[in-house]
Amino acid sequence: MKKRYAVMGSGLAAGALCMAMAMNVMAAEITKEQAQQKALENAGVKEAQVAFIRAELDWEDGRKVYDVEFFTEDYKEYDYEISAADGSILSVDYDAETAFYFERGNRSNGDVSVTSDQARTTALDHAGVKEEDVPFIHVKLDYDDGLQVYDVEFYTEDGKEYDYEIDAQSGTILSWDYDAEQFSGAGSRRENGGSRAAAETSVTEEQARAKALEQAGLKDSQVTWRKLKLDYDDRRLVYEGEFISGHLEYEFEIDAASGTLVDWDVESIYD
Repeated sequence: MKKRYAVMGSGLAAGALCMAMAMNVMAAEITKEQAQQKALENAGVKEAQVAFIRAELDWEDGRKVYDVEFFTEDYKEYDYEISAADGSILSVDYDAETAFYFERGNRSNGDVSVTSDQARTTALDHAGVKEEDVPFIHVKLDYDDGLQVYDVEFYTEDGKEYDYEIDAQSGTILSWDYDAEQFSGAGSRRENGGSRAAAETSVTEEQARAKALEQAGLKDSQVTWRKLKLDYDDRRLVYEGEFISGHLEYEFEIDAASGTLVDWDVESIYD
C-alpha cells in the first residue's frame, strides 16, 4: 500500500512539473504590445509617427505568430510577421505608397540617373548583406505605375530571400520584402568554388520569353508583358512570367537550367 502511494505521489509530482514547464513556456511568449514595439524598432519608426497600427495573433506553418501592420504619416506601409515564442522577425514587407511619389510631379521617362550596380549596392547595404555572401542576385530595370524602377532580388547563403524595388531616378527604396526561407540545402548553393545559381541559368531571359510565346502561338508584338523574372521554386531556379494578349492572361514557369515549361496557365482577364 505504501509503495502504491509512493508511485501515485511520483506521478502527481511529474504531472505538476510538466504543468509548470508548460506554464513557463506560455509565459515566455511575447505580448501583442511587445510584438508591435519590436516591429517599430526594426523599422526605425517612433510611435508618434504612426497613423495606424494593429497586431493580430495567428498561426503560420504550425507556429504562433503576430501579424503586425502599421502605416506612417508619410504614406509608408509596414507588415511584419513576428514569432510569438521568442519575438524573432520572420518576415518584413515595406511599401512606400505610390500616391506619395506622384505628388512630386511628373517623372521623366528618359535615361535613368541610377545604374544597376548602384541599385544593387543600395539593396545590399540596406539588407546589411555583403555581395560575397550572396550566391544569386538579379537586377532588372522595369516600369511600375509609370515609374522606372529597378527590381533587385537576391538570396543569402543561409536561405534568406530579399526583394527590392528602387527608384531608377533618385535611388530611393520604394518597397522591400524579406523572407527567411526554410528549405534545406540553402547553405550549399556554391559548388566547386563557383555559384550553383549561375550554373542553373543556362537559359537566357530571351530564350524563356521565346519559349512562352511559342507555347501560346503568339508573337512578341501581340502581347503586353507584365512580368518576367528569375526566382526559386521548390529549390530550383525558374523564370516566372506573365503577359496579356487580347482578353487572355498567360502565366508560366520555365526551368532556368533546361528550358522546360514546368507550369502554364491561361485565363480570361475578367476572371
